[in-house]
Amino acid sequence: MSNKKEKIGTVGLTAFVLSAMVGGGIYDLPQNMALHAGAIAQIIAWALSGLIIWFIVRSFMTLSEVRPQFTTGLYHYAHAGFGNFTAFFVSWGYWICQSFAVAAYSVLLMSTLNAFWPGTFTGGNNWISILGGTIVLWLMTYLILKGIRVTSHVDVFGTICMLTIVAIFIITMIVVFNWHAFTTNMFAAQTLPKVNDKAMGGLFSQVRNAMMTTMWVFSGVEGAVVLSSNAKSQKDVRQATKYGFLICLVLYALVSILPLGLRSYGQIANLQSPSTGALMQIVLGPLGRLIITFGVIVAVLSSWLTWVLVLSEMPRAASMDGTFPKFFRKMGKNNVPIHSLFMTVLVIQLIIIFTHFAGRAFNFTLTIVGTMTVPPYLISMMYLFKISRNEKTFNPTGNKISVSRKSAYFVSALAILGTLFMGYAAGLEYMTIAFVIYAIGIPLFMYARKQYAPDQPIFGKYERYFAIGILIVAVIGVILLIQPKL
Repeated sequence: MSNKKEKIGTVGLTAFVLSAMVGGGIYDLPQNMALHAGAIAQIIAWALSGLIIWFIVRSFMTLSEVRPQFTTGLYHYAHAGFGNFTAFFVSWGYWICQSFAVAAYSVLLMSTLNAFWPGTFTGGNNWISILGGTIVLWLMTYLILKGIRVTSHVDVFGTICMLTIVAIFIITMIVVFNWHAFTTNMFAAQTLPKVNDKAMGGLFSQVRNAMMTTMWVFSGVEGAVVLSSNAKSQKDVRQATKYGFLICLVLYALVSILPLGLRSYGQIANLQSPSTGALMQIVLGPLGRLIITFGVIVAVLSSWLTWVLVLSEMPRAASMDGTFPKFFRKMGKNNVPIHSLFMTVLVIQLIIIFTHFAGRAFNFTLTIVGTMTVPPYLISMMYLFKISRNEKTFNPTGNKISVSRKSAYFVSALAILGTLFMGYAAGLEYMTIAFVIYAIGIPLFMYARKQYAPDQPIFGKYERYFAIGILIVAVIGVILLIQPKL
């Protein structure tokens, strides 16, 4: 199969972005949001998250235009702007955190199948579930080995099915929407035992807590950028990124807010997962749950396939630039990075096994995903901010571009502030846990540098301090993990 035939256009890349972002998480979004906020706070959280992510999206679109040669996105931005160790930091963190996302798909898929065989896949993380997730993972690996065009076609099909099921859910919620139910206790300030509502605290607190959910659901918006080496053109990458974001924002907001016109946030918070299935069952009976169950299965399998493919690309690119060991370079048939793929699958496999020991495995893994995407996003935004300071560094080739340097400078600054707020919303504990995972990768970087530059210092002048900072935060994270809860 030639490289020419493997190139993906706007539709295929948009499908990748949608599949990577939406996944199966959208089907439990009503419950995830209702656990943290009432109607008003949810609306504000989506508006604020949408604004922040739009600045990030605009920044990625600008970067793809002024640096079209950087075909693996986040990694290359970090490497060009801040050196080898920062590039490794981004690549390693992105690789591991999205491996957690795939493990979350395994948990959700198995817990959904539990509806067909009650008690068999309880929680989605018992040992039978681990076995089921393992089988699916290795089947996905086989499919990816068949070539990227096969994966792209499957992803487009899965995305169409997912959008159809979500549209059915949204239309159903619109039809049964009750304004009185929606406006009752909108600020979540009252305790109403009759509908299981509890006072959720101040509005700012609700918005912040809700954004722990809203920030991870946009993870994957950079999917087209990461796969841009397989794109027909960088314009396709920009279009797919924009369309993917806009479609997802509308879907997410509608799926989480419209159900509040059927049941209160307290009632929704106590629904069985996936909560969209429980809501559809209230309206349509068993058929409603069956429709959502089908949607979950298709969406999860489609996103699963997308992310394994995306993740297999980044270690290979890092290896080509000397920040991952040479082992990751090897390409197999159909232009698939075979060693990188298998190492990715092994990491995912380990995380799937470890989900057995987590309480609320799905929520925990997705919170890790959302938290760990903050540093890679932040570094990419900082790179755009850095090159936007003057025309010479912004557009060195002098090519005609659609965005001005001043606009890029302003947008990247806002994206940096927004990304920092995302980190704040995640909370100190999850951020420090994320840095524990980042610290674990440092020996791999040291080994790679010994391979590529045995006579050179492993860390640059400032990289040494960056690594020490990571280790300090990681130690704090370990202390937070092991100290008794007061």
